[in-house]
Amino acid sequence: MHALIDKQSVQDINRTGCYSTEFPDRKSILDEYNLPYDREADNAIITGCQILPLLPNIIASLTRFFDKRGLSYTLLSEEYCCGNYLYRPAIKARDEEAMDECRDLSRGFVEKTLQSAKTFGAKRLIIFCSPCYPIYKHAFPNEDIIYYPEAIAEVMGEMAFNERIDYYAGCYKLHKRFAPVPMDLKSTNQVFKNISGLAINRIKAPECCFKPDGISHMTENVETKNMVHICTGCYGQAMGSIPREKGVNIMMLPEFIEMIDK
Repeated sequence: MHALIDKQSVQDINRTGCYSTEFPDRKSILDEYNLPYDREADNAIITGCQILPLLPNIIASLTRFFDKRGLSYTLLSEEYCCGNYLYRPAIKARDEEAMDECRDLSRGFVEKTLQSAKTFGAKRLIIFCSPCYPIYKHAFPNEDIIYYPEAIAEVMGEMAFNERIDYYAGCYKLHKRFAPVPMDLKSTNQVFKNISGLAINRIKAPECCFKPDGISHMTENVETKNMVHICTGCYGQAMGSIPREKGVNIMMLPEFIEMIDK
C-alpha cells in the first residue's frame, strides 16, 4: 500500500464500514430514529458513513418526504465509507500514483455497498453525501446513481413558497479532485423551478467555505431569513459561522422541502 495512504483507516473501513471508529453502529441510529432499512425497494439511499451519525435528523426529514410521496426506498444497515478521507494526503502531495490506489480502494468499498443495495432489489442508488457522489459515479459509471435532489424533483410535484431564500450551492473543488465527475447542481435548480413564488439569492462560492475568505464571502452575502444548502459540509460551516442572533433558519434541502410541503 502506498505510503501516503493510511493503512489503519483502510482496515477500519473494511471492518466497520466507517472511516471513524468513534461513531456508533449504524443499526442503533437507524432504530433510534425509526428509519426503515434492509427492506425490498427500488431505491437505496446512501447516507455516507458520517452523515447518518452526525445528521440523522436530516436523513429523517428526507425519508419522511419520500414516505409522503410514495417513493420506494430503503436505507442500509451495511454501508461502507467511500474512502474520501484517504485521498487528502495524496491530493496535498499531488501524487497521482497514490490517487490511483485511492480510487482502486474506493471502488472496492463502493462495490460492497452496491452489492448490499442489490440484495434488497434496489435498482438505483440515491446518494446523500456530496463527496460520495463523484466517487460512486466514477467507480461504477454504468450503474444508476443519482444525487438526492434529483429524487426530490421527481416526486415533489408543484409547490408554492412566496418568499425569498438564500441558496449556497457550494464550490466542490475538493470533490473534483476525488474523481473527474461533475456535481449534479441541475437537479436542485429543477426542485426550485417546481416551487411557484420562490425568489432566490444565489450566493456564489469563489473559495471553499472551509477557507477564511470562503466562509466570510458566504456569511456576508446572506440576505434572507431562510438559507438552503445541498452539501452537508457547507451546511455545517454555515451553522457554525452565522450568529444565532441573526435569526437565519439554516436548512439542508430536505428540511426546506418538508417545511413548505403543505
